[in-house]
Amino acid sequence: MKKLLKRFGIVGMSLGVLVGLTACSSGGDTAGSGEDGDSDVTLTVGFWKGDSTSEDSARKKAFDAFTEKTGIEVKEKVYNDYETQLMTDLVGGTAPDVFYVDASNLPSLTAQQILEPLNSFIDEEENFNQEDFYEPIFNAFVEDGSVYGVPKDYSTLGFYYNEELLGEAGLSVADIPTNFEDLEGFLTTLKEELPDVQPMVFSPLLARQMYIAQSNGGKIVNEDGTANLDDPQVIESLEPLVDLYEKGLVRSADDLGDGWPGDTFGRGGAVISDEGAWMVSHLKTNFPDLQWGVTEVPTINGEKGNMAFTVSYSMNAATAHKEEAWQLINHLTNDAMKDYAEEASVLPSRKSVAEELNIDSDEIMASFAEAANYATAWQDGPNLTLIASRYENMFPSALKGEMSLEEALKEATESANRDIDNQ
Repeated sequence: MKKLLKRFGIVGMSLGVLVGLTACSSGGDTAGSGEDGDSDVTLTVGFWKGDSTSEDSARKKAFDAFTEKTGIEVKEKVYNDYETQLMTDLVGGTAPDVFYVDASNLPSLTAQQILEPLNSFIDEEENFNQEDFYEPIFNAFVEDGSVYGVPKDYSTLGFYYNEELLGEAGLSVADIPTNFEDLEGFLTTLKEELPDVQPMVFSPLLARQMYIAQSNGGKIVNEDGTANLDDPQVIESLEPLVDLYEKGLVRSADDLGDGWPGDTFGRGGAVISDEGAWMVSHLKTNFPDLQWGVTEVPTINGEKGNMAFTVSYSMNAATAHKEEAWQLINHLTNDAMKDYAEEASVLPSRKSVAEELNIDSDEIMASFAEAANYATAWQDGPNLTLIASRYENMFPSALKGEMSLEEALKEATESANRDIDNQ
């Protein structure tokens, strides 16, 4: 716990004091519930501010429906600096009863026994149906057989294409490669036919490249949580991406003077972009006249790969209202999921809800939903964020030819592991 507090900038408090405080935490504002748990309990739910007013509205409607159904009041607690403020509340014994957990943060929280295992609640719930969730999405919150959260929604990566620019290059959607091995030839054609347009824009982030880096069997993180970015198999897997950059076939948004690929692609500055489902609303809102579509990202070595980003509703292990907190989690990830996903325009983590919303037949969203069946969750031990930052410090040097990929990832690995040792 001391390491975790140091990471989030909360120092000067002993582990014993923290444990004592969290053990006394109730999360909610009021005393215990009645026999039916439906009248004198207020649950506090912690989350970061939504990306849109529609998401905020959908969440509030879901909370209101729960209160109407159970009589249990729900109090919202919005965090601006989520990780730091949540840990401060945990130290102070004022943490919410239920709160968002990003999959990448789960190992740090479970290691400190902050989250309540949900297995017993799930086992007693007749209508939960765990098999209804996309397996990689649900398993992002499972550790050593214990379930520490239920995913509310998710995003995967898609292969965005500009229809008009494809046509100008004499190509069509059918020409977009379905495997990574053919990508260079396709992008080369685009570069030759459209010399003033970047063939592809991408984000040089480990969160986007993790599935590529591990496609030859390497692992970016060792079992003990230390960095393994300089694994020869990882280097081999990333070399083709470096080659595409060296040939001018891919560029980052920063290279092209934009803040992120959504702006580059939206303004017609690139024909292709491999980005998450979050870019859909950006394009629809800010570039309504753009003609575009999405396919699944190309396979690597004949195998499908992708990244999954997901957030759960998880229970504070110190809450005094565990039964009521579970009722809320089950409601939000079960009965309320369809309305929430529809209004907030997010991808539901339940397959049955995706079917109800006809996502599998949607020209834009189907590719993202299909990837949820096989994507790699953005999670790998308590040091992943630190390891990613070191990767992102050094990977651009390899892309720009300032050092070899092997040298860059060796430096990233050594730097990450020094910091891990010093935590």
